[in-house]
Amino acid sequence: MTEGRWPWRHLAIALVAGAAASLSLPPFGLVPLIMALAVPAVMLARADSMIGAGLIAAAAGFGWFLASLWWISLSMVTGATGHWPLIPLPLFGIPALLALFWLPAGLLAHRFGRAPLARLLLFVAMLSLCEWARGHVATGFPWNAPGYLFSAHLSLLQIAAFLGLYGLTLLALLWAMAPALWWLGWRRLAAVTFLIVPLAALAGMARLADLPPEAEDALPKKVRIVQPAVPQHEKWDRTLRPGHLQRLTSLSRDAHPIPQLVIWPETAFAGLLDREAALLRETSWQVLPFDGWLITGVPRFDSQDRLFNAAALITPQGRIEALYDKRRLVPFGEYVPFRRFLPFADALAGPTDFSPADSNRLFTLPHYGHLQLLICYETLFPGDVVSAGPRPDMLVNLTNDAWFGRTPGPWQHLAQARMRAVEEGIPMIRVANTGISAGFDGAGRKLGEIGLGETGFLDVEVPPSLSPTVYVRWREAGFLMLLVMLAGIVICLDRGRPMRQ
Repeated sequence: MTEGRWPWRHLAIALVAGAAASLSLPPFGLVPLIMALAVPAVMLARADSMIGAGLIAAAAGFGWFLASLWWISLSMVTGATGHWPLIPLPLFGIPALLALFWLPAGLLAHRFGRAPLARLLLFVAMLSLCEWARGHVATGFPWNAPGYLFSAHLSLLQIAAFLGLYGLTLLALLWAMAPALWWLGWRRLAAVTFLIVPLAALAGMARLADLPPEAEDALPKKVRIVQPAVPQHEKWDRTLRPGHLQRLTSLSRDAHPIPQLVIWPETAFAGLLDREAALLRETSWQVLPFDGWLITGVPRFDSQDRLFNAAALITPQGRIEALYDKRRLVPFGEYVPFRRFLPFADALAGPTDFSPADSNRLFTLPHYGHLQLLICYETLFPGDVVSAGPRPDMLVNLTNDAWFGRTPGPWQHLAQARMRAVEEGIPMIRVANTGISAGFDGAGRKLGEIGLGETGFLDVEVPPSLSPTVYVRWREAGFLMLLVMLAGIVICLDRGRPMRQ
């Protein structure tokens, strides 16, 4: 590559390599394919210019997000919206926007690394830091970070209890560089790097062997998960609402005894709580035992005419015991930034934006303890699913992934919820409209599952939470320590002695 010329052939190779590497993520879980990132890493390590190195990193990122997030574009036409002309906007725009977070990693690695090995290791450190930034800048969007590679197996997933998603991202990227290190002639270092994932699997097996069995509780907390599988194009049709409610009711009471806690998915009640509460009351008494509770997703307006994506805790008498309002909203899904400047805003998110909640609220139930509600998108954010205050006994994720059909999206969302359970050491109950609904204990062990697109219910015995994990106690300290160690190694190698070119 020469100064001033864009290396088009290298950019194409980097894009393909990034796309191939993304197949290491759920639902495919082809873990070794993340090593395809070694190809653009070597190219940027040997690049003649800083701009060229940055463009190679961005091209790899574009391939990574295009191949793993293409399904988001289907939301433009799900539900018979007819917005086909808008599909290219999310299909190419979202990967391009997210690839901008990979651009600085290539630029800075080339700028501060004097030799290929230093640039390679700096690229790992900088890209890990950029992925952390992607999870925080402008509300954040940490979907499909490389660390989700560790979701491929339960033993690998255990490392999330120590390092969280961003620490796993650094380890995943470092492991991906093993072929590049071998290629550059650092074969001992390559062999050591290659051991990262096998050693993580062994450590995870050891942790699982030391944990209590899946459900060791004198008084098990039984929960009924209801998955109605209402197609998105039918969901908001008022003429079909009685049939949808009847389906929810039938599934909720289909088998006896009915557990004390019944959970429906996000916006399961496709009406407005403040305007149609009577209809919901008529339904709740048919569903619950005399001492039970129903948790359902339902939109609502408050006294100030603000619209919230909410969850309601309801008694058999139809009384609203508690409300939880969603705190983190989906940009361009539940609200549109700079709405007045975008002529297609109504097509993206409807005519009215949802409002974010001002604070978190736990549901507290006898026998079940403290329940942390998480609506859809809120499971994405490591370290932020639990607020200060009492530690929850259960995480409850209500979602509606019907927008994305039978694509990788629902599987990726499920993996994110599972990793949050392991990070926090708290059982996760995930209730989805069309699936995948599932329960996991605090170690990520599956308690039961309703498959994608299936209609049904599932009774889950929820075990106690585990002790607070290392990640709970220290949050991103482990990730920062790994970054500092990697930076120290780079400085020692790059400044202390000559390095092979």
